[in-house]
Amino acid sequence: METIYTSIGKKIRQERRRLRLTQEELAEKADISANFLGHIERGTKRPTLNTLMKIADVLQIPMGALFAAETTYGLPPEDLFIKRFMSLVRDKKREEKELVLKIAKMILEKPKKGSKKAKKGSE
Repeated sequence: METIYTSIGKKIRQERRRLRLTQEELAEKADISANFLGHIERGTKRPTLNTLMKIADVLQIPMGALFAAETTYGLPPEDLFIKRFMSLVRDKKREEKELVLKIAKMILEKPKKGSKKAKKGSE
């Protein structure tokens, strides 16, 4: 019978491979040993919630996704992207979040017709 720890370990391994990270790279970024990560992925060691949060942050997924029954977590791809993005900025300071939002708006907003930005782009 698969334990919750085995299930979590499989999800961590799957997401790590999706990002093309080695165990050593993920472990270093999550500030744990590669040996411990190997045990976590096999379900033979029990990580703390704090460790799982660090791993999820590196994997750019919400921590709850490690406990979900489905690999797609039952969400459309665009919702998964939003959750991954949120996990990146979750622990940042308000000023940093505002800066990320401002940059995203600059990238995504199209210049309005007749504006100075639109005219400069067509010259």
